[in-house]
Amino acid sequence: MEFKLPELPVGTKHFCLGALAGAALLAWAGFDAFGWKLDRTAQALASKKAESAVISAYAEICRAQFAKGADFPARLAALKKVEQYSRGESVAKGGWATMAGAKEPQYGVGQQCADLLLPAKT
Repeated sequence: MEFKLPELPVGTKHFCLGALAGAALLAWAGFDAFGWKLDRTAQALASKKAESAVISAYAEICRAQFAKGADFPARLAALKKVEQYSRGESVAKGGWATMAGAKEPQYGVGQQCADLLLPAKT
C-alpha cells in the first residue's frame, strides 16, 4: 500500500512564505524599533542603571566631603592643576571618594566627584 500526501490548495506556498516574511519583519521591528528586550539584556541594562545611580549618589556625598573644611579653596585649586583624566584618581587618593565602612572607593566615584567639583566646559 502506497501512501500519498494530499495536494495543498493553490497559493499555499505563497501564503506560507508571506507569513514567514511577516514574522521575520515583526521580530526585527520589535527588537530594533519597539524596544523589546530579552531577559538577560533587560537584567544587564537594569544592573548598569542601578550601578550608575549608586555611583551618582556616592559622588554627591564625595563632593560634600571634599567641600568640608576651611582649606576647600586650596584643595579645589590644587585639583584644577591636575590633568582632567587624573582628577578622579586624585580625589580617590585623598579619601573623599571612600564611603563610611568601605576600605576602598567604588570604581567611578572619584571621577564623577571630580566632574561635579570641576564641570567640563561646553
